[in-house]
Amino acid sequence: MLRKATGEEIEDFRQGAPEQFLGRVKVHSVSEALGTDQVRIRAVYFEPGARARPHLHSADQLLYFPQAGIVAIDGGPDEPVASGQYVLLPGGVVHMHGAGEDAPAVHISMMREIDSDFDCPITEEWSRYRAS
Repeated sequence: MLRKATGEEIEDFRQGAPEQFLGRVKVHSVSEALGTDQVRIRAVYFEPGARARPHLHSADQLLYFPQAGIVAIDGGPDEPVASGQYVLLPGGVVHMHGAGEDAPAVHISMMREIDSDFDCPITEEWSRYRAS
């Protein structure tokens, strides 16, 4: 639940779109719910095995993991990210992020602008993660 400075409580969850996520994902559009477009902030809740499909952004993306998860970059393997860690994903680099197979994950995504490209070139190894 979010709370504006006025005391108004807001709940703004949506299911992750299947063309953007694999598995069950809930997205909380924090910045929009609070009425700002100065920075784009999303709280993303992943069930075990769920992840963002391969994509890239034109600018950097900063992720904070309050609950451990995974990140994979440029066709590479899943790399564990511990609770409390930050990850900087450089603009223009294909990546995925989400939960490992055995546990749920949560991350907070912070970006200047959300311009995700899910049709970007990916390695053959990652093709199984592409939306059909």
